[in-house]
Amino acid sequence: MVSFHIEPTSKCTLECPLCDRTWFYETFKKRNLHEINIEHVVRFVGPNAKISMCGNNGDPIYHSKFFELCKALKDNNCALHIHTNGSAKTKAWWGKLNQILNKDDCITFAIDGLEDTNHLYRKNAKWNSIMNAIKSLQERKFKMIWQFIPFKHNQHQILAAGQLSKELGFDEFKLMQSNRWLGKTELMPDREFVDSYYKHQKEVLISPTYSTDMNPHCIKNNEPSNYLYIDAEGDFYPCCWIGTYRYKFKHVFSPKQNKFNIKDSTLNGILQNTQVKDFFESTKQFTSAHECCKIQCGVKNG
Repeated sequence: MVSFHIEPTSKCTLECPLCDRTWFYETFKKRNLHEINIEHVVRFVGPNAKISMCGNNGDPIYHSKFFELCKALKDNNCALHIHTNGSAKTKAWWGKLNQILNKDDCITFAIDGLEDTNHLYRKNAKWNSIMNAIKSLQERKFKMIWQFIPFKHNQHQILAAGQLSKELGFDEFKLMQSNRWLGKTELMPDREFVDSYYKHQKEVLISPTYSTDMNPHCIKNNEPSNYLYIDAEGDFYPCCWIGTYRYKFKHVFSPKQNKFNIKDSTLNGILQNTQVKDFFESTKQFTSAHECCKIQCGVKNG
């Protein structure tokens, strides 16, 4: 099964301080907000695909025709994993989505703390709206995950949030590895304290340093087609990190120059392109990999 990371829209109601929308504010301010074309994405991914709708620059649920997008992909027998902050939608809206999804699907709610802390990073998030969304999904067929990013201001709430997730009927409570607080000491949690909670998940916090070995996600499973990234404009990137860093490292990958857009391309045609093949080959060696790949996908020091 081919897997894709799709950005349905670049729209979002939050203003998270370390989101690309904040870091590259001037760039986003000059751009129009985009939504992926439903017909194009359904044709490009084909049937039986695994689709992760994760907000790289926007929250998927703010696509103006989100129900139509989900229905079209489900009609194509695709498995959907929707990532969202869960804010600003009504119970009725969530009820409609509940009717579209099935046992193959999943919704991950990004909730970084409790009522008094979640909004400190997830700025503009409405706690009551999030709780209403979750409570409206108690009877469902799909999986539901609470994703929690530890920060200095919420690390003391890990156990309480985990307990609340059980009470609310979540199937999983997941501490999220993140580099959002790297270089931001005011956000960085206490490493030993938080690591103690990661151990049972066999995970560790991402370190600001990296070793000289490469183990990038795009090569780890020997499958370049694992979670190929398509942004809200329909442009293809090898992964979401390259899609994000196009603002900072424009020379890494240039889909506009090579017209890697799902409107005019096929998956096989893109993967056989020389530039794409050379990129995947370069990530196999630390010396040839781009700085973005080294930081995001190099083997992290514990």
